[in-house]
Amino acid sequence: MRALVLMFVRLGPTFFYAAGAVFAASVVLLALFPSSPSAWWLYLTMLPVLRLPMFLLLHIPGMTPWFLMAVLASVAVAGVFLARNPKRYLRARFVHAHVALLALISANAWASRAESSSLGPSVHGGIDWTVAMPATSLGTVLMAAAALACLSCHSEIVRPLFSRIY
Repeated sequence: MRALVLMFVRLGPTFFYAAGAVFAASVVLLALFPSSPSAWWLYLTMLPVLRLPMFLLLHIPGMTPWFLMAVLASVAVAGVFLARNPKRYLRARFVHAHVALLALISANAWASRAESSSLGPSVHGGIDWTVAMPATSLGTVLMAAAALACLSCHSEIVRPLFSRIY
């Protein structure tokens, strides 16, 4: 049972990259079938979770939704490989998990705030102390899975250090 839970934790970032590939697929489906309610449903379901990182990637010159979908699907498959070999590729797993978590944090930084202006945050000369929490349950699950994967990587890096000390 422990091995199954740890495998699910290690697959946390893979779920994010797979969701990104689904978002890119929804953009393609929306371009191909603009009057399809299911294409709109898929696009609007994924939009609040992945808006900022996906649109930043799509603004790279030469980046098409087809290419982005292929890249994110490939990274998701690589994440499955990394999760199946946890000790061998610890550094790659560390980078894989932390890129996913940072992308989710940046995606949700402005998603949960209601603003009436696009001029910037509504904080007047102070620090904005609000937490960047996901606006949807899908975003919450993805962020929790990515955070657990990061915690797992950190614990596997720190554990040998403490075994040398004690």
